[in-house]
Amino acid sequence: MTSGNTGLSDQTRTVRAMDVEAVLALAPDRQVATGATKLAVPASWHGAGRAEGALWGECAGSGKNPYLVCVDLLDRATRCSCPSRKFPCKHAVALQLLHAREVLPEAARPEWVEQWLTGRRARQTEAARRPAKPTERREQAVRAGISGLHDWLADLADGGLAALPGKETQWWQGIFARMIDAQAPGVAAATAELRSVVAAKRPRWYEEAADHIGRLHLLAVLATGEDEVVRTRIGFTTTEEEVRAGESWSDDWVVLLRADSDDGRVRTVRQWAWGRARAEWVVVAKHAAGGAVPAPALTPGAELAAVLHPYPGGRPRRVAVGEVSGTGPAGPIPLPRTWSAALAEVEPLLVEDPWQRLVPLCCGPVRAARAGDQLVLVDESAYPLRVAWGQPLARALAAGGGAPFDALGLWDGVALQLCAVAEPGGAPEVLL
Repeated sequence: MTSGNTGLSDQTRTVRAMDVEAVLALAPDRQVATGATKLAVPASWHGAGRAEGALWGECAGSGKNPYLVCVDLLDRATRCSCPSRKFPCKHAVALQLLHAREVLPEAARPEWVEQWLTGRRARQTEAARRPAKPTERREQAVRAGISGLHDWLADLADGGLAALPGKETQWWQGIFARMIDAQAPGVAAATAELRSVVAAKRPRWYEEAADHIGRLHLLAVLATGEDEVVRTRIGFTTTEEEVRAGESWSDDWVVLLRADSDDGRVRTVRQWAWGRARAEWVVVAKHAAGGAVPAPALTPGAELAAVLHPYPGGRPRRVAVGEVSGTGPAGPIPLPRTWSAALAEVEPLLVEDPWQRLVPLCCGPVRAARAGDQLVLVDESAYPLRVAWGQPLARALAAGGGAPFDALGLWDGVALQLCAVAEPGGAPEVLL
């Protein structure tokens, strides 16, 4: 390998410099680019060479065996035997930097390079013969996006939670845009939620952030499977027409819980209804964009005789509203008598779908009390559960005058958002 800059024309030097910049742009983050720059020297490599659109070389590592690195110059795909989770790794970037600075010598391809390239060419030929369907293209885009999510999470882990508040806007926008481009809107929304948690700087925000990061990591690990819950959380959708053509549930549905959200682009109203015969909750969602406010799909506080059609996913199942044949006021529904029993009913829902943020949680009778600077609802066993302060709770306390009441709401893992109340064993009154 020769020192390549002696006697180079100005034009050649400019081309080389542009090559270096292009190679560095391939690095997934600054840490990889810095590491690659340090390794892009002849002393770090053995047996480096090029032939017919490929580069290869052996790079000294921390172990006794060197890392085997090769690059397919047709599409800059790389392979390296190092354990790095980043793609491309610093060794693959370094090999290309070395070639950009001083062209590697031509040589016969080693057997391990030949095998890798031959396998790649065979797969590319097969893919070219078989035009990808729209669903296949979507799957390919999502897989590429999830690979990028792995790299982003690894970069996040390297910096630690303490570094998150100092991350630049471009760093957050980059992963959001990449997930949108990868047609994984559910993952994009999850990264936006994490950014909101960090930006809010609430007390113990780092615990909330760690929870969000853990869920993102779990989603990335499971993303390549066929589980319907995981696919739904990534952003794969089923059309309402497909749902209506499938399974149907006919029951009396008691509409009691509600949560509104606005992400700046779309407003959403979600309602949870209890099925008497099915003895389970379902959720229906209505969306509106452009500043419009979506009308609730179901009548709050009503009991409906209706046919609902379930979407794929975990419980509580999302449903589309079918035929409604009768409407009346909500009657009492069965409630656990302790928070421990109520939380035990929630556990299988979270095991089935650990990414959901709100789950129905109900108990009666309870009474309001203070625990330090927090409001809690205490059950008959004296077990306290934190409740979020707001207009619904204020209305409940004012109407009850301190008497015990049945509480029905949505739990976010920290506090209960009260949605409806009832006299013990009585018909619920919706507060939202």
